[in-house]
Amino acid sequence: MRKIYEIKDESLIENILEDAEYGTLAICSDSKPYSLPLNFVAINKEIFFHGGKKGKKINIIKNNNSASFSVVESYSLLPSYFSTDTGNASPATHMFKSVIIDGEIEFVEDYEQKSNGLAFLMQKYQKEGGYKSLNDAIYKKIINATCLYKLVPNEISAKFHLGQDYSEERFNRVSEHLKQRGTSKDLKTLALIQEFRKN
Repeated sequence: MRKIYEIKDESLIENILEDAEYGTLAICSDSKPYSLPLNFVAINKEIFFHGGKKGKKINIIKNNNSASFSVVESYSLLPSYFSTDTGNASPATHMFKSVIIDGEIEFVEDYEQKSNGLAFLMQKYQKEGGYKSLNDAIYKKIINATCLYKLVPNEISAKFHLGQDYSEERFNRVSEHLKQRGTSKDLKTLALIQEFRKN
């Protein structure tokens, strides 16, 4: 990882995990990788997931609980001519934020802990509320039937590629092209590269 893109600020990392709708969980069985996109919620730096109690994913985790989880926020794709007028293809790039979490998966069996974890998932994905608290007895059967598991981190790394290493000339050229193209993603990217330029 290029040091200039490495992010250590825990609040920035927490913001990505809070905003991302899903991430990719990578697990492994008999030296064969298996990855799948999942909804999740971060609680006290642990990553919680839910699903059925049976299936390929659960079988793999029971045999090997080591896992890696990645989350990416994608921003503007920058064609090479955004950075140079020489015709060189190599400056073509993509702006993004990413977090990778390595650790071990643990199953949550305690009913109260499961109810609490599922409540955090609901709060993340249905912020407006409009549902009965998961402490309500109506949920007991479904909570018991649901598998809740968490990734306990042993390493967290983050990388933001937002033009932090750009020369003044390249920064100005890219900024101007983003303004001219002017999509909502471009304007968001422009605000971010300006923000990280100041840091």
